Amino acid sequence: MQKTHLYKRCLRAIALVLVMALPAVSLAESFKVVVGGALNLRKEPSTAASVLGQYPTGTWMTILEEGDGWTKVEVAGKTGYVMSKYLAESTQNNTLYVRTNTGIGLNLRSAPSMAGEIITSYKNGTAVEVLSKGNEWYRVKVGDTVGYMASRYLSSKAASGGTAAPSVPVEGKQGIVSNPGANQVLLLREKPSTDAKVLGHYRNGTLVTITGESGNFYRVNAGGKTGYMMKKYVKLSTSAIGPVPFVAKLINPNGNSIVNFRKAPGLSSSVLKTLPVGTEITVTEMGDVWCKATVDGQEGYVSRYFFQFVKAVEE
Repeated sequence: MQKTHLYKRCLRAIALVLVMALPAVSLAESFKVVVGGALNLRKEPSTAASVLGQYPTGTWMTILEEGDGWTKVEVAGKTGYVMSKYLAESTQNNTLYVRTNTGIGLNLRSAPSMAGEIITSYKNGTAVEVLSKGNEWYRVKVGDTVGYMASRYLSSKAASGGTAAPSVPVEGKQGIVSNPGANQVLLLREKPSTDAKVLGHYRNGTLVTITGESGNFYRVNAGGKTGYMMKKYVKLSTSAIGPVPFVAKLINPNGNSIVNFRKAPGLSSSVLKTLPVGTEITVTEMGDVWCKATVDGQEGYVSRYFFQFVKAVEE
């Protein structure tokens, strides 16, 4: 009798544990995307802890425990901590359209991965609301349903009659590195993949030559090195930059109304003056990032990210 009573108590205890565990099993995984450049994954929630890996802007991470300062995450099979301020779950919303040529539509998944469960699929031309952009996967909303879609099958233009718009050749065009943040760098990779070997790091304003494209990547030549850069961080130049000297107009893609005119090339150099957007300068020497220029007879330096070609200087 005692054995039977103990057996029943064990069964009730097991049943209680299972019932308590059910809500955890039914909860969907939570994901956030890296937004602050190369982000360190650390063993403990401290800047003094050892680094387990480093992940670029656009990397999706599985949220395990969220905190104000540090968040415990899982990424690429590793578990650790990252600074919470460099993770985001949403960006500025915009509308894109499903563009496939398979005839079977595009899958909406529960996670930003081919391993994610298929929630449903949508036919070519379906409008989707983008909630967050990551590398290769976007978090989107279609009606009241939220999930993840492969970004290579989403376009800013709706399909017409199921036929994709013709692509515009980009070979030979110039591009300018345009990261979201002024202190971020764009990786040049050996192959068109975020897992490929890194060949170099390039800051905003670096001029590259487009030699081809592959999916979400441009094949480029950057300072003599050939590799691949993500398209969304390379802004195609609207006009060719001719030989120096030439006249250029100051712009500020960051949205500010002024541009710093510096004493020497580099962000640590002193600012000679601040110039309003629209000011014309004469560029006399071109560098990979910093260019020598004159304004009202004064010589200084401006990042090529902050000007655009206007006209050649007449001899």
